[in-house]
Amino acid sequence: MQHCFLRLHKAGRNCEKAPASANQKQVNRVPYLPCCWCSRTCMYLKFPPCLLILMGCWLAVQPAHAQAPAALETHCLLIPLDPAVRMARAARIVEAEVVDATSFRGGNSLIFTRHRLRVFKQFKGPAAETLTIVTEGGTLGLERQELTNTLRLASGEQGIFFLEPATADGTTGGSWQVYGSQQGFIRYSLADGTASEPFRQYPRLDAALYQQATAAAPRVVQPNRALEAALQRLRQPVAARGQAPIVTTLAPVSLTAGTNTVLTVSGSGFGASRGTGSVEFRNADDGGASYTKVNNDDYVSWSDTRIQVRVPSLSATRNPAGTGTVRVTTDGQLQATSPGIVTVVFAATNVLDTNTGQRTVPAHRNFDGAGGMTFRFDPDFAANTAASSSWQRALATWRCQTGVNWTVGATRTKTGVAEDGENSVGFDGSGQLPTGVLGRTTSYYRGCYRPDGTVVFYVQEVDTQFDDATNWQFGPSGPSVAQVDFESVAVHELGHAQQLSHLILPTAIMHYAIARGQRSRTLAAGSDIAGGRYILRTRSFRPAVCGPAPMLPAPLTAQSAGFAAGSGVTVRWTTRDECYLSGFVVERAPADTTAGWQTVATVGAGATTNQYTITDAQPLGGLSYYRLRLRRPDGSADATLPMGVTDDATAATALQLFPNPVGRNVPLSVQYVGGTTAGALVIRFYDAVGRYLGGTRSDYLPGLNVLRVTPPSLRAGYYLIRWTDTNGREGSTPFVVADY
Repeated sequence: MQHCFLRLHKAGRNCEKAPASANQKQVNRVPYLPCCWCSRTCMYLKFPPCLLILMGCWLAVQPAHAQAPAALETHCLLIPLDPAVRMARAARIVEAEVVDATSFRGGNSLIFTRHRLRVFKQFKGPAAETLTIVTEGGTLGLERQELTNTLRLASGEQGIFFLEPATADGTTGGSWQVYGSQQGFIRYSLADGTASEPFRQYPRLDAALYQQATAAAPRVVQPNRALEAALQRLRQPVAARGQAPIVTTLAPVSLTAGTNTVLTVSGSGFGASRGTGSVEFRNADDGGASYTKVNNDDYVSWSDTRIQVRVPSLSATRNPAGTGTVRVTTDGQLQATSPGIVTVVFAATNVLDTNTGQRTVPAHRNFDGAGGMTFRFDPDFAANTAASSSWQRALATWRCQTGVNWTVGATRTKTGVAEDGENSVGFDGSGQLPTGVLGRTTSYYRGCYRPDGTVVFYVQEVDTQFDDATNWQFGPSGPSVAQVDFESVAVHELGHAQQLSHLILPTAIMHYAIARGQRSRTLAAGSDIAGGRYILRTRSFRPAVCGPAPMLPAPLTAQSAGFAAGSGVTVRWTTRDECYLSGFVVERAPADTTAGWQTVATVGAGATTNQYTITDAQPLGGLSYYRLRLRRPDGSADATLPMGVTDDATAATALQLFPNPVGRNVPLSVQYVGGTTAGALVIRFYDAVGRYLGGTRSDYLPGLNVLRVTPPSLRAGYYLIRWTDTNGREGSTPFVVADY
């Protein structure tokens, strides 16, 4: 097959075929893109789309109404559904609005979400003013389940739903599910009067859309006031709508999503305040074919000439912001699109706490007792040697370039997806995947609240499932033009397990689409690797206030430090399958670790037994801490959770306060050395004459913990903390409140 590239003119309105000498390296230096990606990329820049043809590519003119997908392209692991088949298989087709959402637990401990729809038009099936539909995933308390390539809905969204009877365990009679999941919902954009689905876009919300999408004339069930108002506004002459805003610059033009990165939009005519205005990014899940709106709490500031917003990876429509233009809508519903684009280099997955509305990047934890997470193959997957070998190569790709601590364990005795404490990898042998879905990854999360009210989430379990009927190329050879490269797909899905979201960036593994015949197995340093390291270094390798111990940086499997009278402190650690490693640094610090870390020893990698030991013959007195730093080939290093060591047999120094003295009404930082298991620390405050003033309870993890404790209102003076540990230890610590 001929491999050609297309250049995107920054100022032009078309795609230009690159010279024959263009090659993959040019993608990183000049704006050339593989033609198999061009349809989406051209579209979000308002270029005519390019279609991939088996023996080459050419420019095609956009159809008058709906943009159809390139025949060989998939979005992540979705393949296009035939609209005629979708219309035939759906028992009901309605235009409706999502009113609310309630999650519940079904079979195999899986969480589903029940949505109530307000029906405006009926295209197929009996008429009803309200319907109940069920989607996969959702939240119960601080437990959340997210599935890739699966429909997620937000209250207030409108569109056309293709429905079939619900099959999930726990659903009530009369409930429905969306046929084809994501591909069974055509989402409306009332701001500009357009609609979109994963592989098609509709430029007008009119009778032609109804006819093309449903092959039926609508029967009005009840008025759709919001749609009518939007269309009425759009029918007004441009001059009658008022002076449109102008976007002049975006800064920075290269940024990350889901990391609290702030984009500044400069221009004029935005209005003195936001009101009902909005900022929208291109939707990375559909390659920029549609826009996705920023969450209400992502706005930092809004003035007539400047808007500042955080770049979301979980937007108001539950999609990540992607590379492309940015659109501003004023309070008067006037719009402007930026003349330039922003490039989102990686998107860190965010988990939503529905109780408080907070969104946060989840962490990985040490669940297998050997550093991190162990995956287990279903029996049929393990029996397919080519498939399991391909998947293990994909795992090694992430492990040996980011340090995520993953391994493969014994084959499971069961099959299928369930929240059962096993991280499963398998084929879909019983029709569990929705129509048009080749595979998906389910992440199970747990959460808790810090003393300051902020939420923490961590990955409890990960399950991945692939369609067994797909024409896969398991490798290591490359795929034919009719095959889907399994290793490329496995690397991508493991990127979701690493907690990265989709990009519009053809050079990256986390790019939203892959074509049949395409081989994409190499992580991009500036996006995939940088994003993976961000998750690990800012979340996974750091201690938290709840849940299991942090993940150890791979290839580490265990570490310990212990004091022995007469010999000093001995630090031991073990590894497995060493890669992405050039050596170790052993460091120590006094009880107040803010005083800094000192190097005790440096050790080279490559021990034949994967076991290492060093002894500090002159340790510090009292309580001190030791940690390992794994040196990486690129010159960076990953630090492990500090290990507390004391020569005090009573362990009274296990708890330290800082600062001490402390100012009035200032939270205390408490350093506490946990034992070998997690527990809870109860702290009680007493005044100088022994009167009890109040107390707090905080969860802790093994090893060093830094807890934030808010004392009762205290005047300047001398106080005492008495503390007890649910694992049996206790002690007391004096402190002083200063009058400042």
